[in-house]
Amino acid sequence: MSRKRKILLWAVIVCLVCLSIGLFLSRGHISLVWQFISTGFNLPKDYSTLGAKDKIGFWGSICSIFAIPLALLICVVSTIFNPSRKILQEVEETRQETKETREAVEKLREELAINKIQAVSPKDLAEKSQTVIKPSEEAKKTAKKIPDDAGPYALAMKAVAESKFDKARKLAEKAAEEKEVELAEIYRLRGEIETYAGKYKAAAKWYKEALRLAGDDEKILREAATAFYYNAEYKEAEPLMNRALEIDEKAFGKDHPDVARDLNNLSLLLKATNRLRDAEPLMKRALEIAEKAYGENCPIVATALNNLAELYRVTNRLKEAEPLYKRALEINEKAFGEDHPNITGALNNLAKLLQATNRLKEAEPLMKRALEIDEKAFGKDHPKVAIRLNNLAVLLQATNRLKEAEPLMKRALEIDEKAFGKDHPNVATDLNNLAQLLKATNRLKEAEPLMKRALEIDEEALGKDHPNVATDLNNLALLYQVTNRSAEARPLLERALAIFEKSLGPEHPKTITVRENLEGI
Repeated sequence: MSRKRKILLWAVIVCLVCLSIGLFLSRGHISLVWQFISTGFNLPKDYSTLGAKDKIGFWGSICSIFAIPLALLICVVSTIFNPSRKILQEVEETRQETKETREAVEKLREELAINKIQAVSPKDLAEKSQTVIKPSEEAKKTAKKIPDDAGPYALAMKAVAESKFDKARKLAEKAAEEKEVELAEIYRLRGEIETYAGKYKAAAKWYKEALRLAGDDEKILREAATAFYYNAEYKEAEPLMNRALEIDEKAFGKDHPDVARDLNNLSLLLKATNRLRDAEPLMKRALEIAEKAYGENCPIVATALNNLAELYRVTNRLKEAEPLYKRALEINEKAFGEDHPNITGALNNLAKLLQATNRLKEAEPLMKRALEIDEKAFGKDHPKVAIRLNNLAVLLQATNRLKEAEPLMKRALEIDEKAFGKDHPNVATDLNNLAQLLKATNRLKEAEPLMKRALEIDEEALGKDHPNVATDLNNLALLYQVTNRSAEARPLLERALAIFEKSLGPEHPKTITVRENLEGI
């Protein structure tokens, strides 16, 4: 039986019951009841003569009779308007909205996850993919599905996708106060906020807290390792990367795209810590998996090509590197367009190779194009912009345009100190570049403290046997030499030569240069 028929049946039953009760109670008082109704509900004249029992019977009959139209009215209203159905519908709609919000939050968490390292050298620690530096377009679209009355945790992620980092921090604090999600997840979110904001030191601090509570959570392991890498905390990052790779190989098999991502992350860390021979097979394996999984023209393949090309470049295999750079640039331009920030890494790396092979006129327009794209995409004070400024300034210096180069170097140094802190390897690179320019313009007293500070930073961050440290030692030794302090220069050059021979080999151009410098004393 339908709901509508049930209502009608009950209405008929109620009417019959009321009518029966009314007739029973009104026996002997039918004329009085009729007078009451016909006179517009005025009491009959004989009412005062009734006894108490008769008065109860009179009023009972009145109530019973009037219950009949009331029951019919309820029946009509229930049938036509059906308020209970409306309430149920509203409850179902609310449940559906909650489900959609929950799904949007989960999807946004995945889209914002910072777990892919795209940096290509210790000097380029800020060189990250679009997903890391700036929320993806997919994340922005998903964020719009989260309503403004959602919980603070969901709204915090929405604020990250909108690059409203101060708002995101406040909402994350509120989510922690309300215990909306587990504290480890709050700490992970705080680390994510600071990474997108370019505050890598603060991000590493939050991820450490998340790991302390979460233990072997693979997502937090991977994101924390990435944050530690960008903050040059390599010793902290490496065991986390190894553990993430182990978990994914066991879960998905050795040829899964997630495994390629883990291999890529670990290989870049090995490269950053000068274990180039260990890094190369991992990069090649990651490239092979990516080509098989995504096809040869996917941007993920371009990233793998670019990373391998960079390794070839730093090991002086420039002829092997160049076609990989060009292929990576071609893939990204086709995928994203010629003015998208995702192509600036490929532009920058190809330009550096052209510069290394003395094709400066070909390199300069690529560097300027990369700078223009990143300034427009990220703003003029972003770490990515600092990389572009530095590279262009070094090229301008190589073409003897020192006045044009100096303000670019100073601006890059200012950006990196603000983003990374004053003790980060990126800052050491900026200091070295500026010191070389000051030296070239005969401002030796200004150059020396910058060189010493760069050496101190790199020794602390990268270790005393890293090639960057050897470069710092060579630079400082040459300054000592031109200021007639050869006795101080010799031990620095000897140490630099030992580092380069061990890490790059005796025939590498950098090794040969330092050896010649030492012989010239």
